[in-house]
Amino acid sequence: MSLFVIDDHPLVREWLGNLLRLQPDLDVCGEAGDPTVALAALNAHPPDIAVVDLSLKQGSCLDLIKALRLHSPGVRILVLSMHEDISDIERAFRAGALGYVMKRESTGQIVGAIRQVHAGKLYA
Repeated sequence: MSLFVIDDHPLVREWLGNLLRLQPDLDVCGEAGDPTVALAALNAHPPDIAVVDLSLKQGSCLDLIKALRLHSPGVRILVLSMHEDISDIERAFRAGALGYVMKRESTGQIVGAIRQVHAGKLYA
C-alpha cells in the first residue's frame, strides 16, 4: 500500500519513512512539511493512506483532512500526534480521519494502525 507522510519536522518524516519502508507491503511514495505542498502532491498522485501530524506549523491539519476528503475521497487518513486530549481526537475523526495514533507508540503499533485504517476500520 502507498503512504504519504505529512509532518512539519523533517526528522520525524525521515524517521517514520525509513521505518515504514522496512515493511514489505508498505511503500512511502512521498512526504511534505506543510499542508499546501501536501495537498497538491496528494491530489496529483493520491496514495492509499496519508499519515498526517495533527500540529502543523503552517496551516491546519483539520483543514487539510477536510480538503483531502473533498478532493481525494479514496485517500484514507491516519493522524499521528503527540496530543492525547480527547477533543483533538474527536475533531480529527469529525474532519474525516479514520485513525489517530500517538507518536509515543511503537513502530509495530503505528504499522498496525496503518493496516487497520487501510482496511477501512477505525483506529484510536
